[in-house]
Amino acid sequence: MTFLDRLSRGPKAFILLFFMTLMSAAPGVFNMPALDRDESRFAQASKEMLEEGDYIRIQYQDELRNKKPAGIHWLQAAATAVTTGPEAKQIWTYRIPSWLGAALGTVVCFWAGIPLIGRRASFLGAAMFGSTLLLTSEAHIAKTDGMLIFLTTLTIGALARLYMDDTPTKKMAMLFWLAMGLGFLIKGPVTPMVVAFAGIGAWGYSRWKTGATNDGWKMLLWWPGPLLFVLLVLPWFIWIQTATQGTFVQGAVGKDLKDKFVGASEGHGGLPGYHLLHIPVWFFPATMMFIPGIVATVKALRQKTLTAVAHGTEGLMVLVFWGGLTWIFFECLPTKLSHYILPAYPAFGLIAGYGAVQMMDKVRMPVTRWVSLTLFAIGAIALLTASFPGVVEYLMRETAGDFKTATATEVMALWDGMQNYTLWLWTAGFILSGIAIIEFARERDGIAILFGVLASIALGWHVRWVMLPSQTWVQPTETARMALEDVCGVPGMGGACLGQEPARILALGYAEPSYVLTLGTQNLHPPETPTDLPTSAADYPVVYLVNLEDRKAEGGMSALVDTLYEQGINQGRCISESEPYYALNYSNGDPAAFRAIRFDSGDCFKPVTPEN
Repeated sequence: MTFLDRLSRGPKAFILLFFMTLMSAAPGVFNMPALDRDESRFAQASKEMLEEGDYIRIQYQDELRNKKPAGIHWLQAAATAVTTGPEAKQIWTYRIPSWLGAALGTVVCFWAGIPLIGRRASFLGAAMFGSTLLLTSEAHIAKTDGMLIFLTTLTIGALARLYMDDTPTKKMAMLFWLAMGLGFLIKGPVTPMVVAFAGIGAWGYSRWKTGATNDGWKMLLWWPGPLLFVLLVLPWFIWIQTATQGTFVQGAVGKDLKDKFVGASEGHGGLPGYHLLHIPVWFFPATMMFIPGIVATVKALRQKTLTAVAHGTEGLMVLVFWGGLTWIFFECLPTKLSHYILPAYPAFGLIAGYGAVQMMDKVRMPVTRWVSLTLFAIGAIALLTASFPGVVEYLMRETAGDFKTATATEVMALWDGMQNYTLWLWTAGFILSGIAIIEFARERDGIAILFGVLASIALGWHVRWVMLPSQTWVQPTETARMALEDVCGVPGMGGACLGQEPARILALGYAEPSYVLTLGTQNLHPPETPTDLPTSAADYPVVYLVNLEDRKAEGGMSALVDTLYEQGINQGRCISESEPYYALNYSNGDPAAFRAIRFDSGDCFKPVTPEN
């Protein structure tokens, strides 16, 4: 028995895979600020469930979010209630379901692959999938995709056992319907669609080749299974339709889903091939074995006669239809975001694992080896380049010249010093990638896979723990917070200043969801922000957060600020103002110049200093 055989047997294999993905994504869960826009919208809706005690309707402030089912919000709300509570306003609590879902997704990828391609290939495939940059990135984003990949892969794993086992069980059929129902509650039709691609595709191909049907899948028609699915989905559906006066389906299907099919929803478009072009980076390090896996799979399927489909290739057909049809669907979908393809990645990873075992068993694929080596190197170079300080500094200086309210010199005076992050993890990723390339070229494939996985983990840690958290210049809400703190303008600051805290912040020219999530649901943003100061002293202090770079205000933002100052002076208010703070709003690509302005009805506030 080889080392790989021993490693892939028993509970230790599942435990190792779980903690590999869990630890790969951990820095992003705790170090990264709330991301705009989808993550903060999801988390804010979950936060409002806790604040209002309404676990049926999905809301973003006063607006209904009739887009996705409530499953992920229930999980996020539960994780936050157990750990901190909504008053903490910390994004990491809302990321826990995605974090655990991605780690469990790696585990069930291994479990699903065992009956399809064998234990050794499944372990290697799951290890490569579990360390891919796309999975570990989605693992620290509080959205649906981390949990979706777990439940979708679990459903297909149950389907694979019904298809491949000689004695399929009713328990496996019940697991199938349980996972299917939970997957539907996370992201609607995505889980059923991907499972249908895998199941119906493989069933149709087998029937075409042999003329026979698979008896194992008949177990899915056993009535308690579909009933369980209905009992999971129907009560929530009735509740949400009733609570929203029938508008949920109209918004989720008639608006959100329809928009994705008829055009590039919210400007997220791309030509066919979009997802293919992302593979060198997002599927790193599994790119090392992906091409060999495809070639080995095609060879295996071509060897079969028209009268029989051997047991050894039935599993490959499931993987081909699972990954292939999912990829084709999302390539053809007009709306394109790079994470849409994630449900196909477990199948891709298992195909890569199958190719790895073939190469480790000395199946000769010399041309394929060098093509794979090139693909892996392209991904490594792209990741190393994008995370190198010199490249980031170049982008920073280019952005500094885009401001209209400040010179590039003034902007860079604030941004200087934001590139002082260490390179020891980057260096580790560089060395590990190089070793993986060398060992792969030397046909020491098991060692090459090990170092490829370690390289991915090192580079992921570098980006999530060291590089991105230090880039405040591309974190507009965190930059805005610094301006607000200058004037004691953040509700809940506690003893950070002498004087009363504002009940809420009034934003002008800035409305990103991370601002609402991390600074408070009660805070206003355009177009709800009032532009007239209150006349009653009881309504003070009043704090405005102004983005001077915004061009949408009538007469310009400077004119609006002048009007506020004039009102404050006429009413005899004490006016305090922060220094300007600059950032790039990556959500729309626009520069943002923040200034916080505080109006007090009596004496001005005082910051806490050693003297007072």
